[in-house]
Amino acid sequence: MAHMRVTDWQRRVIGRQYGAMQGQARKTRGVLVAGLLAGVACGVLAHGPAWARSANTAPAVQDVARSDGLHALPVTNVQVDALPGVAEAEPSLFIPCDGAVGLAAFWSGAELMVVVDRTLPALLHLPAEGGVFDRRERVALNGATLLRLYLPDHPHVVFARQKAGWLLCVAGAHTQGRCAPAVQEPAVHVRPQPARVLFAQSQPGQVITLPDPVTGGRLFVGTTRQVEGSPDPHSAVGYAVRPAVLGVVVAADSAQLALRPTPDGPVLEAIAAQPLPVGLPARPPSASVQQGQDWLWLGFKAASVLQLVQAWHTQRDALGQAGQDPASLWTRRVAAAQAAFAAGAPQQAWALLRDLPVPPEHGVQNGALALRACAALLSGDLAGAAPLGTADWAMEPDMVLWRGAYLMASGADSAPTSVLLARGYARLEQYPAPVQAVLMPRVSWYLAQFGGVDERAVMGTLPDDPAYNLPRILLQARAGHAETARVALENLTASGDEQMADRARAQLVDFLRTHDQIGPDMAADAYGQLLAAQGAGGAQAPKGSAKAAPPEGAQANGAEGGAEGTQPGGAVGAQGGLLASLRLAYAQALAQAGQPVRAVGVLAALVPSEATPRDRLEAAWRTVLSALVFGPAQGTADAPAHGAKARGPHAVGAGARVSGPSGPQSAPAMVRTQFLALARANMEHVPDDPLKAKLLAGLGRQLVAQGQAAQAVPVLQQADVLAIEPLMRADIEEQLAQAALQSNQRPLALRALERSALPNLPEDLAARRRYDEAQLAAASGNREGAQALLADDESDAGLSVRGALYEQDQQWAQAVLVVGRLASRTLPEQGDLTTTQRNLVIRLASDAAAAGDAATLRNLQAWVGKRPLGAERQALFAALLRQVQKAPVVSLGVVAIPGGFDKSVKEPK
Repeated sequence: MAHMRVTDWQRRVIGRQYGAMQGQARKTRGVLVAGLLAGVACGVLAHGPAWARSANTAPAVQDVARSDGLHALPVTNVQVDALPGVAEAEPSLFIPCDGAVGLAAFWSGAELMVVVDRTLPALLHLPAEGGVFDRRERVALNGATLLRLYLPDHPHVVFARQKAGWLLCVAGAHTQGRCAPAVQEPAVHVRPQPARVLFAQSQPGQVITLPDPVTGGRLFVGTTRQVEGSPDPHSAVGYAVRPAVLGVVVAADSAQLALRPTPDGPVLEAIAAQPLPVGLPARPPSASVQQGQDWLWLGFKAASVLQLVQAWHTQRDALGQAGQDPASLWTRRVAAAQAAFAAGAPQQAWALLRDLPVPPEHGVQNGALALRACAALLSGDLAGAAPLGTADWAMEPDMVLWRGAYLMASGADSAPTSVLLARGYARLEQYPAPVQAVLMPRVSWYLAQFGGVDERAVMGTLPDDPAYNLPRILLQARAGHAETARVALENLTASGDEQMADRARAQLVDFLRTHDQIGPDMAADAYGQLLAAQGAGGAQAPKGSAKAAPPEGAQANGAEGGAEGTQPGGAVGAQGGLLASLRLAYAQALAQAGQPVRAVGVLAALVPSEATPRDRLEAAWRTVLSALVFGPAQGTADAPAHGAKARGPHAVGAGARVSGPSGPQSAPAMVRTQFLALARANMEHVPDDPLKAKLLAGLGRQLVAQGQAAQAVPVLQQADVLAIEPLMRADIEEQLAQAALQSNQRPLALRALERSALPNLPEDLAARRRYDEAQLAAASGNREGAQALLADDESDAGLSVRGALYEQDQQWAQAVLVVGRLASRTLPEQGDLTTTQRNLVIRLASDAAAAGDAATLRNLQAWVGKRPLGAERQALFAALLRQVQKAPVVSLGVVAIPGGFDKSVKEPK
């Protein structure tokens, strides 16, 4: 047979046919694989879904064993040529969390504010459908998370509690299923009670406090752990219940008001010397102290100390003669505990009551509970004393002193605690002498140290006893008798009681510092010596400290044992209280003396306690954080000379960051970076209020200036939420827009610019917004629009931004013209150049080299002369001169455009 000759043309034809067949085979396999994946995703069984089955369907090919022992899979004939359409899901947003997480939601302008009473992880994904919830921001707060959902049309949002979290849906008129509006749901009931208002909830959550930008006051947000209707909006003296989608929202105009979480729901009350009328009229205490419920429940008697001690011994001996009858044994133990408590032996009373069973009669339950809690309090067990946190209204008004004593021991804010202690001080003066000896010196010192004018006035003349020497001197100093108090303190430092002398020395240092008789440096040295004398390690705190945190196992209120300034269980001892107050004063002095890093190390061991109330600790942290954020770092100069980063296009004369070889940061720049990192790590120690907004705004601004835009974004988002002044918010939002642009978060930048668009903005803020808008336009691909926004701007910042836009487009000749005008007005003819000016020299030189403009480079060299640029910049400048003399240069790659102009992340036009 003759062989057939295959020509090249035939080979090409056969190859095309073979390729077409291979492509068709791949396409068929792709369709089959897609069908299999669709079946698996939709939970399709082996027989296929019901919509694909028919009565006269051809049977599938049966499984046949092959010769190699394997089996051929059954093949089902194709029944339909397309998948059925899936109904469009309702717009929704899912928040994954456990069942203990509560939510609240309310409208604020065009945004739905969703408050989650837990901190959601920063990288936690929130699945959303429908696109409605795409414009959202997540803001981290202290122990909570705020979701800002931009919904200008105010759609009907429905919340659904699911096993794995919360679901938010936009419900339509005929929505069915999971997003359907609830036909009937439980509601929050507003129940006025004496001196308070209870918002009764079946599953209450936490209470989150936020600044109210509308009134300048505070917003109390009570979350719920189940879907329920919100209370009807109404107003009262000092507060207003706001409309809410979920939970309870109360706007408080008075500092007296507080919303406290309870197992029955949040309770609103006013604590002040002259409180606002909240709820029903308050129940007055008993007219006769000795006939009050506190005397009855605690077993007090008008007897001498000897008689009280004898009564205790008698009751203790009678315990051994008690029978086995539970009721009789219970009664004798309570009677013995009462006698021990009245005789000044609270530890013995607590030992008798710690494991006391439930009272046999319901009528005596409150009395036994009050006695048990008071014994626990004076024994240092704050967990056992917890029922006293609401003693004046959950038990009786006569128990107001014990509620104040519990708040004092647990380290609560000093202002409301002082009010409660002062309200019950007259009852304390009539208590049996052994109880007075245990409690009254502590209360007197607390009121003298932290109480206001009205609270201090209730003490009158203190007993002539050495235990009241310090409170008496403090009262003199705060009443304006400074010289008398100073002499008395100096005399008390020579006391034979070492603890009293140490306390007097500490108070003398505080007195001298308060009256500007010594500086913060000297005060810090004095406190350090006092701490060293006490054997405290905090006197020599490390100069570098990690994030400050309470000791392991310590609770926020300082109730757990082992906290600084507390005895086991939380009761403040003389030595522990002295150490805690010394550390607090030492940290403040260090911060004022320019040593905030050491101050952080000292404060790290402190938790709220009797000697260091929560508000005083927060004030100390605020001082330290302010020094970290706004204070100068030791050894800082005008700017670091090596590896410096420009302050962005908004700074006067600022250029793009030089991306050539650079050495390590100089010491001042590294110190400033450490300061900012330490401040950011410890911001949780101050409450979420407008004062914190100022700290956060300063921190975010400096992070942006250092090139840490991604770290600045969450900081500025939190500052935006906490600020209440419109102009301050607009300034923060402009900074947020700048940080978002530099970190390639254009949607966030757009929202921030929209919120900052206020009428009659100051000229500098309006100009910065215009630069941000130009950056946003350029980053979105609209270069012409960006240049048009800045066409008439001849300011230094405007020229810098325009030059950066030309550099981004590699229009080097135009960049030389614009940056050259900036350099002509910024670079001085004589004198040393600052870091910003040196960066500008390299920037102009880079642009000129890229444009092949040797003349501009020579003129720039002559202008700079022999003035130093720094070793690295000098070498780079010389290299640019050599290269421009050899051949045209397209781009040396020496200019790094800010992140807002990154061409690698550009949306389509």
